[in-house]
Amino acid sequence: MPTISAPANILVTGANGYLGLWIVRVLLDRGFSVKGTVRSPAVADSITQFIKEKHPEQTARFQCVVVPDITIDGAFDDAITDVAAVIHTASPVLFAEEDPEACIGPAVRGTVSILHSVLKHGAHVKRVVVTSSIAAVISTDSPDGLYTEEKWNDEVITIVREQGRDAPGVLKYIASKALSEKAVWEFVNDHKDDVKFDVCTILPSWVFGPLPRELSSPLEMGSTPRFMYDQLFAVPPPSPREPPCVNYVDVHDVVDAHIRALEVEAAGGERIIVSSGVCSWQDWLSAANAKGVLPKLDKGDLTATGVYPPHPTCSNEKAKRVLGIKFKTVPEIFKEVYEQWSAFGWLAHLE
Repeated sequence: MPTISAPANILVTGANGYLGLWIVRVLLDRGFSVKGTVRSPAVADSITQFIKEKHPEQTARFQCVVVPDITIDGAFDDAITDVAAVIHTASPVLFAEEDPEACIGPAVRGTVSILHSVLKHGAHVKRVVVTSSIAAVISTDSPDGLYTEEKWNDEVITIVREQGRDAPGVLKYIASKALSEKAVWEFVNDHKDDVKFDVCTILPSWVFGPLPRELSSPLEMGSTPRFMYDQLFAVPPPSPREPPCVNYVDVHDVVDAHIRALEVEAAGGERIIVSSGVCSWQDWLSAANAKGVLPKLDKGDLTATGVYPPHPTCSNEKAKRVLGIKFKTVPEIFKEVYEQWSAFGWLAHLE
């Protein structure tokens, strides 16, 4: 399938999200035109105004459209007609729902909805890039194993189906990620004789990094950056910091992977894990200590850096080989986050 390059028009769903807005910004910086979807007129106005204030010269290449409910049939029909590719990041993050279907259903239907819209109305679409997660890969049956794109987290799907409403909220969310990505590849297989576009799924690990726009308070952040803030910069700090270690990746590397997935021909038809490696919260505290900052921060046991309990490790070999990603490290990510959030005035309580 031919690759996509600027100034092609790219549809980005979830354009106001942590990842989605970063993708919009970088696409515009690289000369693409962008059509972003959000769920309300007020959010559309806010994102449009942000782009206008940040880079007024990019305003002519950006359009924000309202798709109130991404799960209904035909939700993206109008938005899809004049774009060359789709980056689908929109997906609900729900941990408190009792009914697993309330979490899983919207994630699956939203993904299938946009694929059907592309099939019916996306005559110019060459590639669809879908944001999945390493949650669709990692299971608990091999806590210290190496996970590659060949593996699927079928275990969590079974657990949620068996336990239903009694399943932990985080497992319902993980099952939604696994099932929505499975739905992508089932769609591709079911419509292989009709599909004129190809698909790539990007599976990020835990995403860290700066925000795409300034907010007035940490309370306004989404769940992922807010969790980082609470774990590292809350006073008093959480004790213990959980989970003890995670697979991590810089947000800029995740954004680059999505865009490179449009530009690299070999990415078509691939699942690609995007992960820098494994880190502990102690690694982040040690990065803070190395910079000589945050004197009030509980730095933990600085001798423990790099000492991890049994844990899964996600392979990033395909991302490096196919997409050419060079992954950032904890100290590099910490430096940028610290400098941004300090400039926002969010870390004054630690000085």
